[in-house]
Amino acid sequence: MIIAGRETATGLEKMRVTLLYPSYGSESHSLYFPFGLAYVASSLTDAGHTVTVVDMEGDRLSVAEAFRRIVDSSPRLVAFGGMVTRFRFVRELALLIRKEMPGVFITAGNSGATTVPDIYLESCRLDCVVLGEGEITAAELVNTLEVGGDWRQVPGIAWLNLQGELVKSSPREPVENLDSLPWPAWDLFPVENYVASMDHRQKKVRHMEVLASRGCPYNCVYCYRIYGRNVRRRSPESIIAELKELVRRYGIRYTGFPDDLFTSNREFVMKTCSLIKKELPGLKWSCLGRVNTVDREMLEAMKDAGCDWISYGIESGSDEMLTRMKRRVTARQCLEAVKLTESVGIHADGSFIIGMFGETRDSVKKTVEFCRNADITAPMLFVTPYPGTAIFDTAVENGLIGNVEEFLSGMNAADNLSVNLTDFSDSELLELRDWAQGTIGRSYLFKKPFTRIPALFWKHYKLRGIKGLMHDVKAFLASVFSKNRNQA
Repeated sequence: MIIAGRETATGLEKMRVTLLYPSYGSESHSLYFPFGLAYVASSLTDAGHTVTVVDMEGDRLSVAEAFRRIVDSSPRLVAFGGMVTRFRFVRELALLIRKEMPGVFITAGNSGATTVPDIYLESCRLDCVVLGEGEITAAELVNTLEVGGDWRQVPGIAWLNLQGELVKSSPREPVENLDSLPWPAWDLFPVENYVASMDHRQKKVRHMEVLASRGCPYNCVYCYRIYGRNVRRRSPESIIAELKELVRRYGIRYTGFPDDLFTSNREFVMKTCSLIKKELPGLKWSCLGRVNTVDREMLEAMKDAGCDWISYGIESGSDEMLTRMKRRVTARQCLEAVKLTESVGIHADGSFIIGMFGETRDSVKKTVEFCRNADITAPMLFVTPYPGTAIFDTAVENGLIGNVEEFLSGMNAADNLSVNLTDFSDSELLELRDWAQGTIGRSYLFKKPFTRIPALFWKHYKLRGIKGLMHDVKAFLASVFSKNRNQA
């Protein structure tokens, strides 16, 4: 489909583009600003196009409400963002647009469209998908459509030919100079809903995160890296300028760096901390880290610059599981990093997963023991084979994922079991997870019961209401009465 621009008295009218950020689901959860789509929005507005954002997540919109907003925006192109876990909403809305608005060009980007483009194109009846980073590709695609050019010549896209075969244009090189990108178009989104929402710590403080880098040099089997393994970093000066603008415009008092790996380069971290301390004294922040990339001097500099929280991808307390995951760290390294982080006054958080190929009761027990020794607690999530990961390919090869479209349609939060990769039955794995989760939580809470128990229940009540409290009670009872208890 080629859409030509309409001639006006002043020349060629710019394209009206609607960007759609799908909902994550009906469950209550913290809001995370859609940076990828916001960067695309900025690139399109910089190119002179009229951009409308329909944010199902930020505005808590139903499919019907989102579709009405799309219609009201009178778009000539609709583009979907969002991770692959939002596929079912992309499909439902795309098919509705195709039926009710047949002249509209429809595309999608982000992790799902990049890793399984054929599924998105066929199931959602899209004209094309954008592969990888979307800022430059999206602007070139819209510019080409605007003048009636051949959009198939735009690098970095894929489509289905008349025979239903997947065709890709020439690859799009990643953006090397991240400072060259315009800041995210916060104002096109319901930004106040994000700024005023609970942050990842479940605290009510005005906040907005900033992306400082793209890429991760590691190759964990469960992780999909849309930005690749080559790490590209913004200049610390650019990061500070954006933070200052967020403080000025939205009055934020807390921020974070949700990059794949903020701590991957020591020099970068130290310079960024120095500038934050100098230019934004009093601003608190958090980041994602890796246990083999931090040391005491770096952590002390981070603490001095306002860092109060680091989340480490620990995943398991079993060295065997860490090896299977290709984590390239040991449980001992993880424990030492957690204790070192806490010793300088920064809260160390950890992510944990259960259900990897080869998982046993003994490996889960080691994770429980790790958390006890580290004195930390975190949700125990199920290993989920996302498209584009090594374990996804293995699961498909082993017949654990049959119909990929059905699998994508059922994807939700990782606390739900989507595919069982272990030798346990589903019920055994669910019970083992509940026991581990409850035991870890019980151990953590009872070390400081008078402060930790009320804080945890209040946090989960704020996030999920009575349902959140019942989840805590269920986990606690599972840890007490499960048949796995005697193994701990």
